[in-house]
Amino acid sequence: MVIANPLMNRGYLEGVKCVVFDCDGVLIDSLEANKQYYGIIKEQLGLPPLTPAELYYVHMHTHRHAIEHIVPEGKLDEAWQKTRDFDSSSLVQYLQRSDGVREFLSWLRGAGFSLAVNTSRADTIDFILKIMDLEGFFYPVITSAKVVRPKPHPEGMHMIMQAHGLLPHEIAYIGDSKVDERTAQASGVRFWAYQDQSLMADVHIEDFWEIKAAMQQCYKGGSCLY
Repeated sequence: MVIANPLMNRGYLEGVKCVVFDCDGVLIDSLEANKQYYGIIKEQLGLPPLTPAELYYVHMHTHRHAIEHIVPEGKLDEAWQKTRDFDSSSLVQYLQRSDGVREFLSWLRGAGFSLAVNTSRADTIDFILKIMDLEGFFYPVITSAKVVRPKPHPEGMHMIMQAHGLLPHEIAYIGDSKVDERTAQASGVRFWAYQDQSLMADVHIEDFWEIKAAMQQCYKGGSCLY
């Protein structure tokens, strides 16, 4: 297992030109917000409270798949109406930006790396990036609404490769779930797992300060220094 730190073997970092980020669990800590949102939807439908297993599922899948997973088929029409009427601004208090991520992004951009997002979110990502002060860092921002086949299908990652004219080995994808692990495997990019050492990853990141320090030891501009 390779854990990101300033003394790590720089070979694990060499050749990266673009860093792609998942949103929930990586750029932001949204677990409590998801717990509140899906819990309220179930409560409004007269369903039992959200279980830990359901929370784990909804946190890593698209909104559509999440609702279909926790709501019986006979209540889906009512559930979709509840989601349309839901005031998402009430969840802002439960969201927070991951510690050190903005500083890491600022350094990466200054050092010449391309930055992108590949998320299971649909139409809420622009709002999230704005309120978390993360606007302007990423191109492209791939969501489940912009692809035919969302993660873990590699379509979104292929769109990012095409946008930047890069090969899979030149991209590192930072994610925190099995869905992200499978996305990286399907697309052939490097997988850097964030705060989950049970995932199969090229590099494990415990916090963004450590990976930033490791990258600073290796890179100046776009070249890894030995």
